[in-house]
Amino acid sequence: AVPGIIDAHGHPLLHGRMLAEVRLQGAASEQECVERVARYSQFVPAGQWIRGGGWDQNLWPSRDFPTKTLLSAATPGHPVALARIDVHALWCNDLALQAAGIDKRTADPPGGRILKAEDGSPTGVLIDTAMDLVRRAFAAPAPREAEETILRSLQALSAAGITAVHDASAGPEVLQAYKRLAERDALPLRIYAMIDGQGAGLDEQIALWRETPRIGRLTVRAVKFFADGALGSRGAAMFEPYEDESGNKGLWLMDPPELEKRIAKAAAAGFQPCVHCIGDQACAVVLQIFASKVPHDLRPRAEHLQVLRPRDVPLLKRSGAVASMQPTHATSDGAWAEARLGHGTDRQRGAYAWRQALEAGAPLAFGSDFPVESFDPREGLKAAVARKTASGAVWMPEQRLTRLEALHAFTTGAAYAEFEEGRRGLIREGFDADMTVFARDILTVHVDELPKVAVQASVVGGHVEHAG
Repeated sequence: AVPGIIDAHGHPLLHGRMLAEVRLQGAASEQECVERVARYSQFVPAGQWIRGGGWDQNLWPSRDFPTKTLLSAATPGHPVALARIDVHALWCNDLALQAAGIDKRTADPPGGRILKAEDGSPTGVLIDTAMDLVRRAFAAPAPREAEETILRSLQALSAAGITAVHDASAGPEVLQAYKRLAERDALPLRIYAMIDGQGAGLDEQIALWRETPRIGRLTVRAVKFFADGALGSRGAAMFEPYEDESGNKGLWLMDPPELEKRIAKAAAAGFQPCVHCIGDQACAVVLQIFASKVPHDLRPRAEHLQVLRPRDVPLLKRSGAVASMQPTHATSDGAWAEARLGHGTDRQRGAYAWRQALEAGAPLAFGSDFPVESFDPREGLKAAVARKTASGAVWMPEQRLTRLEALHAFTTGAAYAEFEEGRRGLIREGFDADMTVFARDILTVHVDELPKVAVQASVVGGHVEHAG
């Protein structure tokens, strides 16, 4: 047995929903995606929305974004909205765009982009905040449906050996679903939920959860903000333009002054600020805000911290930030990330740099960012130790971790990121009895065998929640 595995960054509602929607992970072309959607559409009543996701144009021969043309032709009776693998872009057909009122005249919203053809018509791909234009047309889930969707995800996580998860952005409906589940003692693992701090209503949510931050297996004492977009959709905020798209330096999902104001508000209320930052400029700006506005004892979290210039490494330590990172991002993105960042550049050397963060003295907490990546912690451990892409190539081997360092980040490090290192992250007398039982010793088995090691049990507080 090892201390209970904690996934320090995931999205259970999104994951549970995706398990019931059309899945496009691994599709080798736009055509293959469209064929999967067309097959799925046969089982959906005419006029109903088709939702799904998991596509990644970086895996396709052209690496170009898809367009609405093939998708619209294959789904004439349904509005369709398909999230990119990183959930920072949405691919829509004509009916979805019409439902959202998006046409040639629609301007880019702040922090977003509507991709358009030369004639000005929308191509069907919406980046970052532009996705909200279509999402508003979706019906809100009923309370019972939200609970069922969350449990569908959590049961899958438990079967993979996960005993706790940090929900990296939970809206009011999700928080209430967690609360109802926690009050019924129906959560199969521990939840450390971050309040969604992007929209209106932050003051109300802080006031609500400040009184009762802990209910059974649920804890709410953090707020999640998004500084920028993602690397895969070229929305991560960079100091210099992308190597493969001149003139584009990415997107700010929240302007730095507003971000600073909201982070300070969360900190003043005693809530832990957790900020999505991927591009080198976003990472630097977020760490500067932490250094100037957030007391170290609040343990501010830099979520992803994907590209950090070597010159900004001292700032990481000075800011007191927890480096909340996801090993499988490096192995998934390694095949194309250098094309975005430039080979041999400062920003490439500081990309997905876990060893750099560890050696700078930053606390390191690991998660998966599921459903963007697999939630399987065995895959996460392998990625951290081997750093092999799908082709078998080792990308930036100098950033690899030892087996023990990686396990520490998924246990003690993740527990520290939620202020629970005095109760969890170790198997020790007086600690909560949270354990993951593997069929073989994950510290000695060959690294390539790690994903095949069976999970025998997930134990939370002494209760066996899953037995393999």
